Amino acid sequence: MLGRRRENVVSHDAVLAAATEIIQAEGPIAVTLDRLARALDVRAQQLEVDVPAVVAEAYRALSVAELGAVRRAVLANPSPAEQMRALLNWLATPPEDSDGIRLEAWALARHNPALRQAVKDGETAWHGLVASVVRRGARSNDFLQADADEIAAHLISLVDGINAYQTIGYRSDFDRMVLLTRVVQAELGLAWGPDLAEALA
Repeated sequence: MLGRRRENVVSHDAVLAAATEIIQAEGPIAVTLDRLARALDVRAQQLEVDVPAVVAEAYRALSVAELGAVRRAVLANPSPAEQMRALLNWLATPPEDSDGIRLEAWALARHNPALRQAVKDGETAWHGLVASVVRRGARSNDFLQADADEIAAHLISLVDGINAYQTIGYRSDFDRMVLLTRVVQAELGLAWGPDLAEALA
């Protein structure tokens, strides 16, 4: 009897895959025991799941994958100025609802220590990517000599704020890009021409 119940328990990999799909489609708040059971077409009693831990693990994997895609897109450009432009375009207009997912994760992280660590690690990784582009530009004299960590912190905090705007439709994509670009232009001494729309196309 006991052995039969163990055989019916859904694997961790299957639970994690289901949680990942739910997060991508509905956000991390939607991941509950009942929702996982429906996604896996099993009874909730068949799931031996620590839901907060699964949410944290799935969010971390999504965050790492997103940052990897961003890094590849940024480094595909030859110059630090073009890398920064690619980075700003991604930050201001991400291709998927990563901003909504991130904001929900931040809210849940107040009561989920594992998720809080995953969110903090994601912020640290984003900071590292931005700072590396700034340092690269300073070395090549494309950017003003500046404190790369300070600029990265400034830019990431601004991005977090304007992406919160995006989730509720406050200000347009262009408005948010202008805010980002003007900060970067001022701090790094970049000149992308008088027409921001053309420069950012």
